Amino acid sequence: MRVQQLLLLWLGSLASAADLYVSPNGSDSNDGSTSSPFKTLTKAQSAVRSLVSGGMNQDVTVHIANGVYAFTAPLVFTSADSGRNGRTVYWKADSTGATISGGLRVTGWTQGNNGVYSASVPSGTKSRNLYVGGKASNYARRKLANRKDFTYTQTGMSWSNGQYDWLQNTAGIAGAEIRFISSFTDRYAPIQSVSNRQLVMVQNSWRNNIIGYDTVNNNNAEFGVWVQNALALLTEGGQFYLDSNAGRVYYRPLNGENMATIETYLGVQECLIAVAGTYSDPAHDIVFSGLNYAHTTWMTPATSGYVDQQTGAYIGENVVYPQFEAARPKWYQMPSAIQISAARNILFTGGSYTQLGGGGVGIGNDNNAHYTGVGLGAKNVTVTEGYFTQVMGNSITGGGVQAPAHHPENSNMINSQLVISNNIFTNVSALFSSTVPILVTYVQYSQISHNDLYQVPYSGICHGYGWGSNDAGGSSEYERRGLYNYQPKYSTPTVSQNNLVEANLLHQYGLSHTDLGALYTLSKSPSTQVVENYAYDSGGFGMYTDEGSNSYAILRNVLLSNGIWSAVNGVNTANNSYIDNWYKTGSSRDRNYQAQSVGQTSALGQRAAYRAGVTPGKRAGRPVTNPTNLADGYLGMSCNGGTLTLTFWNFDDLPFSNVRFSATANGASLTPSNVPNRVNGDTWTQATYRVSNGQCPSFSAQVQYTNTRTGNGGSLNGVNATPPSGSPPPGNGDPGGPSVTQPGPSTSLSTSTRPPTTTSSASQPCSSLYGQCGGLDWTGPTCCSQGSCKFSNDWYSQCL
Repeated sequence: MRVQQLLLLWLGSLASAADLYVSPNGSDSNDGSTSSPFKTLTKAQSAVRSLVSGGMNQDVTVHIANGVYAFTAPLVFTSADSGRNGRTVYWKADSTGATISGGLRVTGWTQGNNGVYSASVPSGTKSRNLYVGGKASNYARRKLANRKDFTYTQTGMSWSNGQYDWLQNTAGIAGAEIRFISSFTDRYAPIQSVSNRQLVMVQNSWRNNIIGYDTVNNNNAEFGVWVQNALALLTEGGQFYLDSNAGRVYYRPLNGENMATIETYLGVQECLIAVAGTYSDPAHDIVFSGLNYAHTTWMTPATSGYVDQQTGAYIGENVVYPQFEAARPKWYQMPSAIQISAARNILFTGGSYTQLGGGGVGIGNDNNAHYTGVGLGAKNVTVTEGYFTQVMGNSITGGGVQAPAHHPENSNMINSQLVISNNIFTNVSALFSSTVPILVTYVQYSQISHNDLYQVPYSGICHGYGWGSNDAGGSSEYERRGLYNYQPKYSTPTVSQNNLVEANLLHQYGLSHTDLGALYTLSKSPSTQVVENYAYDSGGFGMYTDEGSNSYAILRNVLLSNGIWSAVNGVNTANNSYIDNWYKTGSSRDRNYQAQSVGQTSALGQRAAYRAGVTPGKRAGRPVTNPTNLADGYLGMSCNGGTLTLTFWNFDDLPFSNVRFSATANGASLTPSNVPNRVNGDTWTQATYRVSNGQCPSFSAQVQYTNTRTGNGGSLNGVNATPPSGSPPPGNGDPGGPSVTQPGPSTSLSTSTRPPTTTSSASQPCSSLYGQCGGLDWTGPTCCSQGSCKFSNDWYSQCL
């Protein structure tokens, strides 16, 4: 009885505070207060569950102090961890240094022969990833000169050229692996044994690696073949080898690395955070704010190889298929460090995702890519303002690839209302180079906007999956290939529809592969728009509508890469609209225009380029890569009926102040009739002048102004341009102003297939900070207890 009384008193104190504190210097025997914090997030989770089960009348916040929180198992969040009564559970970093780690810290390095250092780790430690100084190390490896020098069979590969005899004379080749980088695949194949100039490979991954497309023996392009993961191959700086049985890790430092002081981790956990309830009782109303996620691994390739098919999907079953198409319906997905399925109203904001051995964030992936075995069913999930680097697979994967993803049994399995915005991606997809920063497959009412992507080996943003084979009526190409002997030819459409890919900045992409684009699509997705993205500095395609791409509107993109601006795969690709795009290569036609630089585009093109990537108001203090030579505004001139009109655009988020127009006309005087001195953020205003002779002679104009966000002064010369029609959009008059209605063709999605708009009862409590507060299909609170309701699009909003 006494124990029960103490427990009730403790729970009562927690409920009154609704704030819990965690610190690496705390203790799990503490009470979780600010002066007596817990030590582990596991203990904090237990306390949160007690608060939730007791009924929530206010938000619960777990304050996480700086430090490394090493996990020995994933932290799993279910409905028991979820907000109640319109309230939210927050897991919030108090500063910038709180890191959730799946790694084993490696210390005590000693120098051996040939500049190779080693350190002791527990015997049996399994990892495929060593991180040194925040960067992923490469495997000990040696390059094969030419894959065409080998003969490939169903059991392995052999050679007759003596230059490869080192393969049978080098210790550890049996048990090593081979990596093949080709046009759009990056395959791994483990070696079982070597003798008589023959490598016998581990089955059945080998047999599956030699069937299909862009295979190890029939590749579409060549980007290198390496034998790797043997100690005897450790000859270059930045390489490592782990001897799991002996409990020893070996590493050869790069120039300047001091092994006595540099931080090193072996990734040992595959998953850090798993959010998943059930379809009928999902996890919900949880916010993860400002946390860093690091030091994971993915062990499957060590034993089963990696039978890559593109963008993180692979043949995962260890079986022999009668033909390649028999495997297609059963492809697996690479798991991520953060896994979210069967969940609603989940927000990951801020922080970093780095040194992750598989994917970064998986939202509504297939069940084989989720720790709990529950896949799909993600709704209203947002990943925003994160920094992604040194992620080995897809940084963010939204949706699944198997049948339940594109033709789910019930609506609770559909992935919808995913938002990926204002993130930065750089130097990603290092060890699985055919993966991408952002992939969404079969999702709906979702948005990929204002992301900054650069230093990318393959495509930038990929939308859709299935190559059209799962669309209504099927694909004649895949009927020819025999796919429908192994899966249905569907008579109904997939769930993919009404998505928006908008205002992303993409450059230095396609560094290690071919057959790619800054923006890449597959399959039909009605009412999906690709709008106002800016791509440059690449030899890859700009917009790539691959097999089955259908019903996309491709509007006002600035695609100034050196490759083909719009690559179209003719296999069942149709019904896509291209309007007001700009590009380097090709002739101007059908309201699409050639331009060699951003300055040669229109006001809409220059606005798109300037605003692409992280929104201007969120760029301060972040490592954004927006070109600094882009104008933040535009001055258009036109004359009609003796009236000179100057249209001044502000591309930034905050107002331009101290606006001063000047204009002159040849042989006539000008009388100002309306000359504003300010223009709000992301909108336009007009100054008008009457011409003394009532004519429209040649004229010139200039505007000077101050950008209130940057504090910089600006000056623009007028350009002859047709003025926009209608009234200017309201713009942003101050931080947190209203969302902008863009000039020109509407970028809002078609309402014809949207769910009905619903509203909440007035008796419901208001949403808390970062909570949703309105939109199509929203039935929760429509007011905010903190901040005000801001709409990202017609169906998603947050209290900010």
